[in-house]
Amino acid sequence: MRLRLFIPALPSCLILVLLLTGLQGRGWALPVRGETVLTLSPDQGVNALTVTLGAGAITDDQTSQLSGTVHSSLMIDPATDEVSDLTFNSADITATDMRFLLGLGLIADVTISEVEADLATFPSGFVDAATGQFDATQHQVTLDEGAISGTSLVGQVDENFTENPVSGTGNGTGTVTLTRTGVAGNLVDYDVLVVLPVQFSHPLQQGVDVLVEGTIELQGAITVPLDPYLAWTEANGIPEASFEGDHDGDGIPNGLLWALGYEADERPTLFIPDLFFPGQVDFFIEPGSRGTRAPIVVEESIDLENWFEMDPFLVQGFENPVPAGTEWPFMITLSGGSAGYARLRAQKP
Repeated sequence: MRLRLFIPALPSCLILVLLLTGLQGRGWALPVRGETVLTLSPDQGVNALTVTLGAGAITDDQTSQLSGTVHSSLMIDPATDEVSDLTFNSADITATDMRFLLGLGLIADVTISEVEADLATFPSGFVDAATGQFDATQHQVTLDEGAISGTSLVGQVDENFTENPVSGTGNGTGTVTLTRTGVAGNLVDYDVLVVLPVQFSHPLQQGVDVLVEGTIELQGAITVPLDPYLAWTEANGIPEASFEGDHDGDGIPNGLLWALGYEADERPTLFIPDLFFPGQVDFFIEPGSRGTRAPIVVEESIDLENWFEMDPFLVQGFENPVPAGTEWPFMITLSGGSAGYARLRAQKP
């Protein structure tokens, strides 16, 4: 399906034909993002943090048992059963109370109680898909409920995490492991195991510090579609609609609508002309609200017969294909002289 676009503000020699196509692409893997709730493992010996209160050379170690849940999302490639992204969105984690006595309580007598913690990912959740390993410092632990109270040689200890949250990060290398447990139709099920080592410190007063270290172990299950396009057609009420077809006749193939991040009932205007630079033909392409679902190839031609990938330097962001997950509008610049043609191409899973 071709869409002929006339732009009155441009010279007539710059009439453009913008070809929207859903032809199959070059075989990129198409990982799928799924969401799940992971639970802190109740197994003995895990999720037990060692908390050390120290004043000079004198220390006292206590163990706090963690429990709770973490809302998580994972980017999974069902073709390889590999994870490329692990993101912690929010958590509801509690820790058992602890009491510390330094010098039989003469140096410090401190209680840490009613602690609750959140777990979040910043700035990204990259995972090495080949090994399942990740940099644990991408994930942040925040104590946002509870208190530290008591006395020390320095004076009264009184800290409220609700008013003044305390944050630290993971430490070292974490791992995420997938185990495929079953396939039903277009859906594949996995068991998930995440191991996140943590270590951080917090000064209570001058010369009095708290060190937290241990390993958080999360487990759960997740279900993702084997074919994300077919899952989209089912969710949009057009099951098994052809990738190359156009279910609503709006000129945008179903597959391209899916790849750009739109729903089946949306009718976006994809090529938005930008007339800011005289003599230069620019168009903005706006993805759906959650970003692109698959890589988008931008191609150009001067005769509608021979097509070439557009130079990445003519695509805003300098990436062609435009990667999956692109949330902001991207701009393309036509370079074909008196006439130019452009099209978008999405990969069929």
